[in-house]
Amino acid sequence: MTAITKDYLTDIIFRSINKTIGIHRNSKKNNFYYESFPTATDEEILDFIQSIPYFDLRLKNFLVGNLSDETIIISQSWEIEFLKKTLSWAESFEWLHGNDYFLSDAHINSIKKIATYLSLPY
Repeated sequence: MTAITKDYLTDIIFRSINKTIGIHRNSKKNNFYYESFPTATDEEILDFIQSIPYFDLRLKNFLVGNLSDETIIISQSWEIEFLKKTLSWAESFEWLHGNDYFLSDAHINSIKKIATYLSLPY
């Protein structure tokens, strides 16, 4: 068991989406806005967290700082599952090519019906 912070987890997200951030930005058709940002911005990380269908609401709230908890205790298996789910969404068609339809609540909710959620470990 290890105590980690939200910053540790958001750094995992940051590294995961940076691999393909150019593809995601192309789908948004606003590359010029991001020319001076070679890596994912805080706004893009927040968009990722809000749209990922594999995290439950409490985990999302922890990641964006909406919970009073500063640290959580995780197991290695929980961390591996977090990595898998993060990479799965970072490499998904919906995230990479997501337009208003693919990132809409209706489409994300249809994914949630078949997805298994990752929750905070307590």
